[in-house]
Amino acid sequence: MNVRFYFYVSLLSAVVATFNLKAAPTEYHFYTEQFPPYSYLQQNAITGINVDLVNALCQRLQLSCTITLLPWRRAFEQAQHHHFSGVFSTSRSADRESLFHWVGPIASEPGYLFRLKGRTEINPTNLTEAKNYIVAVSRGDRLEAFLQSNGFNYDRNLMGFSTRTEPIPLFLANKVDLLAGSKRALRSWMLEQNMPADTAEPLFKLEDVGKHYLALNLRFPTDIALAMQVELDNMRKNGELAALVQSYQ
Repeated sequence: MNVRFYFYVSLLSAVVATFNLKAAPTEYHFYTEQFPPYSYLQQNAITGINVDLVNALCQRLQLSCTITLLPWRRAFEQAQHHHFSGVFSTSRSADRESLFHWVGPIASEPGYLFRLKGRTEINPTNLTEAKNYIVAVSRGDRLEAFLQSNGFNYDRNLMGFSTRTEPIPLFLANKVDLLAGSKRALRSWMLEQNMPADTAEPLFKLEDVGKHYLALNLRFPTDIALAMQVELDNMRKNGELAALVQSYQ
C-alpha cells in the first residue's frame, strides 16, 4: 500500500513539474511606441532610455525578452491580450490602475504644452485658454484622455495621430498650434528634425498626467514582476538609472 502511495505521489509530482515547465514562458514580450528619447527606431534597431532600462532588467534577471515598436494604441492592446507581456512608457492613472501590474516609475519627466518658438500669438497660460488652439495628441495615449477629461474634443481642438512624433512637421509648418510632452522629449524631437533644441518652448505644466511605468499583463508572473521592481529600485538607489538618463543628453 505504501509503495503504491509513493508511486502515485511521485507520478503526480512529475506531472506537476512537467506542467510547470511547459507553463513557464521562455520569452517575455514588451511593446513600446516611437517616443524619443525613451523609445525609438535608429538604424533598424530599437533604442532609447526606457528600452535600455527594460533590457537591463531582463539581463539582470536572465530573462529572454523581445521589444517591439508599434503605434501606441496597438502596443497598449497587445500587452492586455498576451499574458507574458508588458507595455512602456505607460502613464499610471486611476482609470488604468486595474488593467495591469505596475513596475516603476521608469524614466519620465513632467509634461507641458509647447508652442513653436516665435508664435507669440499662441499664448495660453492654462487648459481653459488652450482650448482655443489645436493640440496634437497620440490616439489612445494618456494625454489624449487627460485633455478630453478637461473638455477638449476632436470636433474643435484636438488632432489625433498614430505616434507622438507624427505631428512634428505640421507643428513646424504652423498647422498644429500646441504639442504635449516633456522638455526632454521635445528637445529630442526637434533635434531629430534637424532643428535647434529650443525650437519648441514650454508654456505651462500639465498636472496629474502621471509618471511612466512598465505596465505588465495581469497574468504576468508575479515573482518576475516583483524581481523587476527590486532591480529597478536598486538601479535608482545606486545611480545607474540617473546615469542612463544622462547618457541620452
